[in-house]
Amino acid sequence: MGTSSIIFCIDVIITSLCMYVATKLSFVKADLKALLVIVSLVSVVALIPTIGWVLSLCLFIYLLMKVTNANLIDCFWVVAFTKLVTFMALLMLGSLFA
Repeated sequence: MGTSSIIFCIDVIITSLCMYVATKLSFVKADLKALLVIVSLVSVVALIPTIGWVLSLCLFIYLLMKVTNANLIDCFWVVAFTKLVTFMALLMLGSLFA
C-alpha cells in the first residue's frame, strides 16, 4: 500500500510539472496550483477499473478548458503532450529503480 501511494504521488507531481511546461509552450495559461488540483482529480478518476482511463482523459480536457478558458483543440494538444512526456518520464524513472 505504501509503495502504491508513493508511486501515485510521484505520478501526480511529474504530470503536473509536464503539464506546466506544456502550458508554457502553448496558448493555454494556468498556474501550477490549479494544475496540481486538476491532475490530482484526474488521477483519482483514473483509478476506476475498466473505464477510468477514458473518463480521466475526458475530465482532464474538460477541467483544463474550464480553468484556462482555452478552446478544445489547444487543451487536447496540451493533454496529449503531457501524457506522452509523463509516460516517457515514468518509464525512465522505473528503469532506474528496477
